[in-house]
Amino acid sequence: MNLDELLKAAIKDPDKRSLFLQTLIKSDVYVICKNPVKQERNKSEGGVQLELITTQNPDGEVFIPFFTSYHALQQFAKRYVDCYKINCLRLFDLIQSASAVLNPNSYGKEFSSQEIKSILLIARNLKIKAISFDEADTISYRPVEHSIGHITKAATKFLSKQPNVDRAFIMEMIKGSEKPQILLVLDMMGSTRKLFVPLSKYLSKIVKPDEHLAFISYEHDMGKKATENIDPFYVRPKRYFER
Repeated sequence: MNLDELLKAAIKDPDKRSLFLQTLIKSDVYVICKNPVKQERNKSEGGVQLELITTQNPDGEVFIPFFTSYHALQQFAKRYVDCYKINCLRLFDLIQSASAVLNPNSYGKEFSSQEIKSILLIARNLKIKAISFDEADTISYRPVEHSIGHITKAATKFLSKQPNVDRAFIMEMIKGSEKPQILLVLDMMGSTRKLFVPLSKYLSKIVKPDEHLAFISYEHDMGKKATENIDPFYVRPKRYFER
């Protein structure tokens, strides 16, 4: 079973919680960052600078959200955010004075700061080491391998009414061993949130159950990398003064 399946099983069956925790601390999880992650000079030791977001539960308690997969993160964020893939044990070592919640707003698990410290102590006693991952090294892009005319047609209709979008690209994004996602890269000006949220809602009416969409601005380094060998499916017609 993968981490998501183990989490669901552990919630239903207390006997499976030990296996879930053993798997979790050896697994990679995703966190949301306030800014793009900066790699420190001593990369051989996996040094990074992370500014993690925090959120509150209904009781007003502050915690750090983290996620079993990129898809789970997107379901929580509902828009593109800067994120980072990191070994869970290493994350716990970084945030041990705080509380954290795995997959908030979904089936999930809360970890108090005391519980995190206990897990770290057990891991040290068992000599379990955390392994650092650079997210950029785990992402690849390729042309979509199935028909996506229904998406490009609908997106073109929507984007043709957006004067701040010059071009749009579409491809598959593969993060590690996760299922491919359909990525839309938009060459645009202005607020991404004001565009991505309504576009996501518009396309949600036509995407198939097994199609998961992600959005990113071309201005982001990931956007430029993703479109290196992809032609745009949408190009804004030149205005009169641009001809």
